[in-house]
Amino acid sequence: MSIAIKIKNHVHRSLSTVIPTKKQFHRRLEVYPLNPFPIFKKLNSLQLQLFFLGFYLWILDSASFFCVSLTTTSLSEYYDQSIVDVNQGIMYSLFLRVAGSILFGIFNDAFSRKYTYILICTLLCAIQVASPFCKTWNIFLMTRCLFGMILGSSFNVGFVTANENLVVKEEPGKPKLNTSVFQSLFQNAYPLGYLIAQGATTRWASNHISEWKNLFYFTAALCPVAIIWRLVLPESPVFVESKKIKLERIQNDLERDQNEKQLTKWGSTKIFFGELSKTVATYWDILLYQCCMMVAFCYTSHGSQDLFVTLLTSLGYSKAKKSTINIIANVGAIAGGTVGGYVSNYLSIRFTILIGIVIGCSVIYPWGYVSSYKDCSAFWLQFAVQFGFANAPRYLHQLNSFGKMPEFASIFIGTAYQIGTLVSAPASTIQSSLASKNGSYSATMSVFLAIVFVILFVVILFGIDNDPILNEDREGYQNGMPIKEMEAYESSDENSDIILVDTISSNSLNKNMTSNHFEEKKI
Repeated sequence: MSIAIKIKNHVHRSLSTVIPTKKQFHRRLEVYPLNPFPIFKKLNSLQLQLFFLGFYLWILDSASFFCVSLTTTSLSEYYDQSIVDVNQGIMYSLFLRVAGSILFGIFNDAFSRKYTYILICTLLCAIQVASPFCKTWNIFLMTRCLFGMILGSSFNVGFVTANENLVVKEEPGKPKLNTSVFQSLFQNAYPLGYLIAQGATTRWASNHISEWKNLFYFTAALCPVAIIWRLVLPESPVFVESKKIKLERIQNDLERDQNEKQLTKWGSTKIFFGELSKTVATYWDILLYQCCMMVAFCYTSHGSQDLFVTLLTSLGYSKAKKSTINIIANVGAIAGGTVGGYVSNYLSIRFTILIGIVIGCSVIYPWGYVSSYKDCSAFWLQFAVQFGFANAPRYLHQLNSFGKMPEFASIFIGTAYQIGTLVSAPASTIQSSLASKNGSYSATMSVFLAIVFVILFVVILFGIDNDPILNEDREGYQNGMPIKEMEAYESSDENSDIILVDTISSNSLNKNMTSNHFEEKKI
């Protein structure tokens, strides 16, 4: 099949699956009950605690990151740097998030969910405490670079911690309770972290240029709660079960010889990286799409948030008014994320994202140019941004459900997300540089945001879909993956020197696990 035909088929598939059919809509109503609250009653204490621990880690990420964005003016005066230089500091912290995502993602998938989480929180606490003691701007930048590396791991580790164990026991004769709503709620932690940081800034860091340090101490003080909380809970039951199954296969498949102990010791790690490299080679196109999508998503977020306070300052708003507008904007983000996550169950994720983009484009002009009712326009713009963005983690999860990909959820999902933050890192620098030349933050940020909205619209419109409802109607599919592709994958390494383990995805593993499994665990 020629490349032109493949592109034609993909475009047709993408456009034909954006809007769900009547049949698919009714099927969604069966799978996703209109009332999601019974799901909470079916989850036990351990499952709920692990979800909120992951949610809390994403709050820490957001609150810690916006420590710089919310104190830009104070940092500029304290270190005698321009606003552009301070925004470059934000950019540098974003550059190293990919490295952190890959490093801690490997550790999280290969060794331990629990202790990876604890390590991240410990390092984050240490860096936030150390930042206020930096005497020079260069030392502060070095600290923020290290901070970015730690921060890069918080999304993937937090997301997997929160969602991996959300398994609901199915009862015969009753509607299936789908826990995907939690995946959409997870992204709300980010604007909530912004809200917390904004409140702390208003209370402790708004009167004197040195008070920016209080914000860093405050976010550091939030970390021990997560460390102690995670320490008293057991390892992820799903992770323990999957490790057990893989180790059993290793013991059965490895050749028995005089070096059997050494093979057993290092075989697990060797197999892990062998599977990882082969999976990347097989699904590179899906991984590339995930990265492109997250780049566009992150540009909408950073393009509308990082310099919003600076925009309000240029329009002459007081500190109190700026804080109020920021709080209202992030309330809008939380509302948009909640509504968008709920609606996507019935309208499909891609269609929901497109709706959010249209809403966002419609309020760009009043958001950027109209001074009156600025709080209203800020609310609706962030509502629109999170209306779509709240579905990004869930969309990444769906895209990560092909074949062997779920085995490396932390690495693939986290890396895609952090590459998005990496490429979008210059957003604030680009905006501030352009604004300094044309003298208008309103024009610069409005045009910038309109452009990235259009790009995101195109990426999603012609995107890849692996929605389980859609796959029910597709012939030749098994576990969300084309049967031919699966057979090719399985046979591609027949002559390899490495004996590969038949890994088990989180989806298939979850089918065999119930709430009773968790009840047996002592908290």
